[in-house]
Amino acid sequence: MISISVKTLSSLLRGLQVVETIGSAQPVGLTELCRLLDEDKSALQRVLVTLHQAGWIRQLGGSPPRWELATKIVTLAGQAHSASSLLSRARPLLSGLRDATGETTHLALLEGRKIVVASVADGTHTVRTALPIGQVHPPETSAAGRAIFAHLTPAERAERAGTAAALLTAAEYDEIRTRGWSLCEGAVQSGSTSIGAAIFDITRAPQGAIVVSAPDSRLTSDAYASVGTLVRDAARRLSGR
Repeated sequence: MISISVKTLSSLLRGLQVVETIGSAQPVGLTELCRLLDEDKSALQRVLVTLHQAGWIRQLGGSPPRWELATKIVTLAGQAHSASSLLSRARPLLSGLRDATGETTHLALLEGRKIVVASVADGTHTVRTALPIGQVHPPETSAAGRAIFAHLTPAERAERAGTAAALLTAAEYDEIRTRGWSLCEGAVQSGSTSIGAAIFDITRAPQGAIVVSAPDSRLTSDAYASVGTLVRDAARRLSGR
């Protein structure tokens, strides 16, 4: 990739930071936003009015008024979700894996230091794992995070981990990498077990994971290897391997 030195637009960066902060703290008032962003009230008020005029945020009633994201964000996210090549290729694989196991399957993507649920195929059972798109999973303890971390260096794991003490040992990551799938037994959601396998981009760097999740009463230890193989194979197909 060619690197071009271009001066960034500080006002645009500030606006994007405000949108992200509102999204994580909504509904939120001006005073709280100033505290979270360490911004001057008058300057931040101009940003809020601009974002509101552009349709990205909306004001709730009450005194003092509070702000939340407008539906324009959801519309844009839906359009991106439908158009994404990776998500389009993942959907039939997730559905096939769901049909083979009867359990909820999802694609989780690595976004900076976060692991975010990007696509879901709901399980066929009445009692099943429920995962909303956009849910953030802990990289240290989730099946997706463990699968991804197995393909990172120790330094990269430490940099991305929120809690270093929750990381697995080097030997445990080696085992995940060798067999091709990871395991999470109730660490993210009590009573739920998940098995994941990493997917890779064109440079062979891990960019996410495919995961099967189910109540631990159905996904028991005697099924780990067979389900793990299915998840691993689906991840390899998505990665083009």
